[in-house]
Amino acid sequence: MGYHFKPKVCKTFWYMYLTMGHSMAVRPEDQQNHILQSLEVVEFTRPNTSDRVLYVSKICGRLSKEEVVLKLHEAFKPYGLINDIQVYPPAQLPTPAEVEQGEKPEECSYAFVKFYLARDAAKARAGLSGKYFIVGQPILVQNATKMKKRAPYPLPYAKCLEVANYFLGFDGWNSDVVWMGRDPESSRHDPNTLRYICVGRIEIRGWNLSSEGVGLGEMVLDPTSPQERGRLTQAAMNIAFNRAFQNAFSKVILVILENGKVAVEINNKEPDVTPLYTAEEEAQMLQVNVRDEETGEVGTDEEMEDDNVALLLAALENYS
Repeated sequence: MGYHFKPKVCKTFWYMYLTMGHSMAVRPEDQQNHILQSLEVVEFTRPNTSDRVLYVSKICGRLSKEEVVLKLHEAFKPYGLINDIQVYPPAQLPTPAEVEQGEKPEECSYAFVKFYLARDAAKARAGLSGKYFIVGQPILVQNATKMKKRAPYPLPYAKCLEVANYFLGFDGWNSDVVWMGRDPESSRHDPNTLRYICVGRIEIRGWNLSSEGVGLGEMVLDPTSPQERGRLTQAAMNIAFNRAFQNAFSKVILVILENGKVAVEINNKEPDVTPLYTAEEEAQMLQVNVRDEETGEVGTDEEMEDDNVALLLAALENYS
């Protein structure tokens, strides 16, 4: 439909859909207020509001960052889909000798746990704060109150898949590569620049809705290493693929009712962007489907686990 709904407008719009066929056991205005309050809008962006981000403190004990992340994920996962867990160690941990001799109190780490739904974050806070123990100490869970105002940041492709599968189901949507090829404007750029464009489409089953996105992938070939053309071509195509579907997902709006029922809208006025990736995300993208020079085999990655892989690799064989 191509409209950008503000949360309040979106909630009112979908109230009519979500109550269709339901009997009115209470006053209509009371039921409407309850339903509107329970609705949550989920977009394919990183959660960055205090009601969806939890601050976890009093994480004591000499545990590595990876161990803390694992324990927190195990504790918070039952409450809902988690976007991210960020752990921050104290500035300086005391040595075992210092702890034993009581010369310096042990410092504790802290973390931020991000949920896509505020209700999931609220349940996790109520269920875990002061009740979940790490190394014998109860953790403290609060809503993060000092959130910086930032523009919405699109989810990486792998996270988009998680959100779509979680809320829509594995069979609730499908995707297709509409087109993949060299940038027609490549001749205007450095001849050693490998530029590929991908057009991807997402279809929401049962809603007769679809969203398309365009992505550009670019890699620079060292003229002294022509043997790298195949690998860099594949990397450029993979970046284009990721960005195309990231842009397609960014236009999808999910409205979640308290009972888990989901409504969908497409915001076709949202422009396609070239997101800025972190170094870690960029490295993960470049590692996907990199050809092994010795065996000629192509590897896979979790981010590419859908029907588009075959199309992407087939396209690659035509250009490598």
